[in-house]
Parts: sequence; structure tokens; C-alpha cells
Amino acid sequence: MTDSTGPMNLQDLLQSAQQMQEEMKKVQESLGGITVEGMAAGGMVKAVANGRQQLVSLTIEPSLFEAKDVQMMQDLVLGAVNQALAKAVEAAQEEMGKVTGQMNLKLGGLF
Repeated sequence: MTDSTGPMNLQDLLQSAQQMQEEMKKVQESLGGITVEGMAAGGMVKAVANGRQQLVSLTIEPSLFEAKDVQMMQDLVLGAVNQALAKAVEAAQEEMGKVTGQMNLKLGGLF
């Protein structure tokens, strides 16, 4: 049997877990509204991704097409996209950390 006068009883733990689950769902839904940008070639190639790690736009400066260097173009696009996706992962982790960090504070007295 759990003592309700202790740091945290089972009912409090379950309530905290349910709260965290609801907050995580809200954060996951909001990640689509967060956008980050990756760039290559001094901004001549720009990739924008959302917090769900989805590429939402890609902009290539028209002058890059004049070079007709397919390998260079591919490298620049990959660089910009990978940078944007890495930033998206970081942003998502930061947002999720806000929720999980709060949960760690609530569970502090449990262990």
C-alpha cells in the first residue's frame, strides 16, 4: 500500500503521467508550425523544414543553374536540406524537453 503522505503516491504519479501525455500531444501537434532554415552557398540554396522534420520549401538561386554543374547542385541541395532537418530535430527535442523536464521535476521526490 502506498502512503499518501509520502513525496508522491501512485495516484499523483498516474495524474502526472496523464498530464505529460496530454502536453506531449499538444507539443507534437504544434511542431508543424515551427520552421527552421538550412542554407548552402551563402544562402543561394535555402531549405525550410518544420518541427516534424518535413521539408516545406526549397529555394535555389537561378544563377546556380547557369553553371550546369549537376554534382555541385546536388551537394548544395543536400547540404541545405540536411542542415534544415538537423535544426528541425533540435527544435523538436527542445520543445519535447520542456514537457519531459517538467515531468522530471514532478517525479523528483519519487526516487
